Amino acid sequence: MRNAAIAITIPIYAFGAAYFASPLFGWHLDTASMVEWFGSLSVGSRVAVKSVFAFPFVFHILHGLRHLIWDTGAMLTNRQVQITGWATVVGSVLGTIGLVMW
Repeated sequence: MRNAAIAITIPIYAFGAAYFASPLFGWHLDTASMVEWFGSLSVGSRVAVKSVFAFPFVFHILHGLRHLIWDTGAMLTNRQVQITGWATVVGSVLGTIGLVMW
């Protein structure tokens, strides 16, 4: 779960720093430029970019829900932990596909 949080956080901070530094370097990071850049990518590249951001996001949410369930004292047997672990992975893949297709 920490890796998912790191995978979500690093690009946010990197883009934020680049956005603040963009006037100094003449970079164009406004919304119109970003939409134009993303639209110029091939379909495969767009799917890859969306997937790189969507999977950690969905995994982090589902794994967090899993931990909230554990905080209630439920689903703590080894079998239930394995089932919820695989459900988190499968749900993350399906959620990623859903977000990428949207």
